[in-house]
Amino acid sequence: MANLLNAHVVAGIHQSARNQVDCFIKSEKEIVNQWSAEWYITRAGNISVLGSEYQYIFAKPTESYEEALGISRELVVVFSTYSNFEARSLEAYDAICEGIQDARIERTCYVMISKCPHIKEQINSFLSNQECQVVIPFSFEEFKQNKSDSYFIRNRFRESFKSRDLFDYSDPLKKDFYFFGRNEIVVDIIDKHHENLNTGLFGLRKTGKTSIIYDVIRKIDKDDALGVLVDCQNTSFNMRRWNRALYFVVSQVCKKTNIAEPEEDKFTEENAGRLFVEQLTKIHRTTQKSILLLFDEIENITFGKSAVEHWRDGFDFVYFWQSIRSAYQNSPSGVFTFCILGTNAKCVEEPLIRGADNPIFNIFQPKYIPGFSVQQTREMVRKLGRLMGIKFDETIYSKLTEDYGGHPFLVRRVCSMIAQNYPNRPVTIDRIKYQAIRDKFNRESDYFKMLLEVLKQFYDIEYEMLETLAVGNTDDFKMFAQEDYGFVKHLIGYGLIQEVDGEYDFQIDAIKQYLQRTTNKSLLNMSTADKWKELCSTRGELEQRLRTMVRKILKIAFRNEAGAKEEVLRKASLTKPKYKTMSYADLFDSRKSEIYLKNLKDLINANWEYFADYFKNQEYFISAMDVINCEGRFDAHATVPTGEEMEIIRGSINYILKGINKYEEE
Repeated sequence: MANLLNAHVVAGIHQSARNQVDCFIKSEKEIVNQWSAEWYITRAGNISVLGSEYQYIFAKPTESYEEALGISRELVVVFSTYSNFEARSLEAYDAICEGIQDARIERTCYVMISKCPHIKEQINSFLSNQECQVVIPFSFEEFKQNKSDSYFIRNRFRESFKSRDLFDYSDPLKKDFYFFGRNEIVVDIIDKHHENLNTGLFGLRKTGKTSIIYDVIRKIDKDDALGVLVDCQNTSFNMRRWNRALYFVVSQVCKKTNIAEPEEDKFTEENAGRLFVEQLTKIHRTTQKSILLLFDEIENITFGKSAVEHWRDGFDFVYFWQSIRSAYQNSPSGVFTFCILGTNAKCVEEPLIRGADNPIFNIFQPKYIPGFSVQQTREMVRKLGRLMGIKFDETIYSKLTEDYGGHPFLVRRVCSMIAQNYPNRPVTIDRIKYQAIRDKFNRESDYFKMLLEVLKQFYDIEYEMLETLAVGNTDDFKMFAQEDYGFVKHLIGYGLIQEVDGEYDFQIDAIKQYLQRTTNKSLLNMSTADKWKELCSTRGELEQRLRTMVRKILKIAFRNEAGAKEEVLRKASLTKPKYKTMSYADLFDSRKSEIYLKNLKDLINANWEYFADYFKNQEYFISAMDVINCEGRFDAHATVPTGEEMEIIRGSINYILKGINKYEEE
């Protein structure tokens, strides 16, 4: 008997399940009786899968099993009476659970009892993917041989779980067995879709964006809707021009619905937008389902970021999203919505793209994936740890959350290292054991580099800000923040930094330590010649580009070359007679004139209103230019700069180059 509303469970068989078990064959009944001596059998039945018949029971663990294995929900036990084990037997579990939304069912594992004598080896060969559920294998013969062994079932569970590191999975989760802590985000995206609203979800690599997409698709497909993933890093998509990219989106929806795809050649620049909305409307009417388009890794088609020229430097982003937004606004409500996923929300935050309006500017309120709370960390770590025979002291959950900012990937990776270091289980992880593994993980792990690589690749200014904060240059960091708070919003959104009373610090100390190590290491490893070479080349490039910028802006500001020339002669103190006979362009020719960094600084400072939009803070601009022109000339004086001095010069050069880049992009 059992009271399923309470934690107390007594081994046995529920009467309704017993009636079903009476239809089992003799050997199956005997095994059920052995099982019911230690578990409570709640349900039983049979199912046909691809022409094969299987019996099954649902078994709830008693208190001793729950404590030993960390399993509290009902477990599915599948019987296979076939002597040769085949992969289709594994589909029996999915068929049994299909359509069952019962939260009482354990999803991380189930039991397979087979007449195949080599079931253990067969299961291991079929389930090599780390995301697969743990399948606890038994043979019919083993139950005969171990009738008197009261620990037989329990030991097999421990053996099966010990052979797997349930923390060790890093690919996006396509199933929900190990999906923790993100259900609220999934539900919000689905709810917004049903309200005919578009959404955007952003976060660093390995925060679970793609796993969330898969869960959205799993759940929304059970509603009157279709979830369709468009992977923007797929070259079959991003190498296409905007009109053919629209065709690709339509083709993905057609594949999902088994509807014939239109002819790609018809998606010309003139017709692509019209055909896009016509095709989606047709699919909606045919299937009677709304469509949710999920664009993952949006950076790969974003202006200024994509590796593909027509997305990065052309207007394909504008035309593509103009077409989609127009289709969304002009099609009947409920035909489709879209969700954009990426690292940060630049694609919807910039109002202009090369002078053209951004069609998706402020189209939705961007949402960043938060780190796990202590409770969410506890749910994941405690569940997976107990299955593997690893028990964590209660204080460890809050330490994991604090040390890694609730980043689920980092939490799993450090727990995986714990599992590798303690193969003899059961084991309890206390504060001392945890700190030793944590410190080792922080020293040796390359995962921090992987997480930040997307910033280095696509958002170098934000990466530079992190480096600046990590090495203690808080004044420079605050300057960046004052200049464009959007960068800080992104870094806070990622869960990397926090702001308290106007002061900034890292949310994840391990990331800070990694940046400190790598920044200092790069400087320590630089030879004197390399330092001089860097200073000379970067300062030379900056001066050349800044000279061009000043020449063009002053010409526009003073409406003609004559007025601009007079301003340059006066403010740059060019008093030699030869300069009066030079053309305006020749004044900025380094082979003919003597306009140096100091002169450029004076010209910009005297005409600040024309340059303020690019350099923002006049006082900091003057300071940065002085650093570059004075402290930044170690190479000219054969002086070896220290690591700290190199960092200061780099920060100043990058600040000026950022303003030049902004001008050149326009």
